[in-house]
Amino acid sequence: MAERLNVSSRTVRNDIGTLRDLGYPVEGTRGGEGGYRLGSGGSTVPPLLLNPDEAVAVAVGLHSGLSCIIGGMEETSAQALAKLEQILPAGVRNRVKNLAHFTVPLAGNHPMPIVDPNLLTLIIEYCHSHERFRFTYNSASGASSSPGVTPSEQERGREFEVEPYRLVNHQHRWFLLTFDSEEEDWAIFRVEHIVPKLPGGRRFEPRALPSDDIGAYVERNVSASRWKHAATVTVDAAAPEVMKMLMPAEGTVEALDEQRSTVKIGAETVSTMALTLARLNVEFAVEDSPELTAELRALSDRLRRATT
Repeated sequence: MAERLNVSSRTVRNDIGTLRDLGYPVEGTRGGEGGYRLGSGGSTVPPLLLNPDEAVAVAVGLHSGLSCIIGGMEETSAQALAKLEQILPAGVRNRVKNLAHFTVPLAGNHPMPIVDPNLLTLIIEYCHSHERFRFTYNSASGASSSPGVTPSEQERGREFEVEPYRLVNHQHRWFLLTFDSEEEDWAIFRVEHIVPKLPGGRRFEPRALPSDDIGAYVERNVSASRWKHAATVTVDAAAPEVMKMLMPAEGTVEALDEQRSTVKIGAETVSTMALTLARLNVEFAVEDSPELTAELRALSDRLRRATT
């Protein structure tokens, strides 16, 4: 065996010892015709070389798949978890079963969109091969527009041919970051509304991405498209400092100079915007929203009354 594997006999013995330590029944036979083989339960399935912590980590991922970020894969995750349990050593198998018994996944507030895993795979292939992606965008709320997701009812069922770059999962929804050469701008699409058209388009030369942090870029633009209220605020702090205080979904930050920043802030309610600004704990001035200014005054009055 050592000769066939091009390793030393000592390495073989050490590896066999490792398998036994992990709980796999490896049987040995001495003599010139001797060797090793997996014992009962391991002769038809290759050993999965996971230590107990690694096995539990895989099980956690599969168990989470029962309420997973790819809608429609719950059954597949359950099947994979069952197969994993069959080939694990008894001690590790018990830990995995305990995980399933004593953990309870909670469903989200909104139904999870069903996304065909084959569609995700197809999109990834287009991203990898730098091939233009052709599809119809079917949604009651219409298609996305650059650079965020701003639906337009007139664009319902519109056909697109775009340069695909990244898939991003945000709040249990899949988004596709693309460059729309027709609009000459970046565009983001919700994947559950995409119906691919085959074959794909011509190949393209990849361009620089719009941000070093694509996850934050998509989160920021997706969130901004849902804002019901927005305002521009001048903040007396450097842009990097402000970026640490704000979540991407709360606003965008641009440097005015080394000591000041411009923040485009937004939210579903004006009161949420006021609380976000109060949390910054730095001086700021609202530039263009009388509603936000009034809400900040009301918040200030409430806090003052609460402390007198």
